[in-house]
Amino acid sequence: MQPTDVPFGMQLVQQAGWNQLEADWHRALALHPQGCFLAEQSEGGLASAGAPVGTVTTCIFDSVAWIAMVLVDASARNQGVGRKLMEHAIAHLDDRGVVTQRLDATVLGKGLYQKLGFEEEYEVIRMKGVGKSINGMDAEAMRWSADTRDGPILDLDFHITGTRRDAFLHLLAAENIFFYALFDDELAYAGSRKGRNAVQLGPAVASTPEAGMQLCDAMLHHLNGMPVFVDIPAPNKAALRWAKASGLEEQRRFVRMYRGEKIKDYPESIWASSGPEKG
Repeated sequence: MQPTDVPFGMQLVQQAGWNQLEADWHRALALHPQGCFLAEQSEGGLASAGAPVGTVTTCIFDSVAWIAMVLVDASARNQGVGRKLMEHAIAHLDDRGVVTQRLDATVLGKGLYQKLGFEEEYEVIRMKGVGKSINGMDAEAMRWSADTRDGPILDLDFHITGTRRDAFLHLLAAENIFFYALFDDELAYAGSRKGRNAVQLGPAVASTPEAGMQLCDAMLHHLNGMPVFVDIPAPNKAALRWAKASGLEEQRRFVRMYRGEKIKDYPESIWASSGPEKG
């Protein structure tokens, strides 16, 4: 896939009703340009030969990789295009010796991924609502900027997610609003990402439930009046209680899956995923 293919990618996003913007495609291409692929129609399909009909992206974080944006044009569905894209992505990551491959599956995609060797980890629940002003909002949350000494933040993210995501987080924080805070030596951060349908609150991780709630409150306060999505791992009961108390309602569910070696992460400390693209 090339930057010139991004408009086609956005056509597929619009068909599927997903939340990504052009910036998300360009970020994927910036992080791993040789690992984003486009399927083209061969002879015999409804589309003309050579026309683009599907996409898949991959991103490698040391020994862990994410597969995402598996999208097929409506004209080419039920022809095995999605499976071929997945097989190509898996082979690409296998060739590079990636130990763990992960993805967030929709209900429709889960069966295919299981056939390709992926196993379930846990559910991720998308909560939907509107940002709101919070009286007495704690002012200790600080803006994560290029001048932030972010070593402790990045180390916390690595400890909790089991994935070294420094380059990805730097790109996200440069383009979107991120907050971090220290509460009595307890560390947390919460980010955001613009979307077609809503602002994605996340990623967000915290060393304690109290710190997680305060940072997510700060982000919800900042997003006052805006439609919001928050993808919360089901094992984080405290985050789900916070979301419901904040007026958010469940919209849909994903299944986090892995192929290869299962990593050790702590989903009970992940207050929000960054979205299905990178976990």
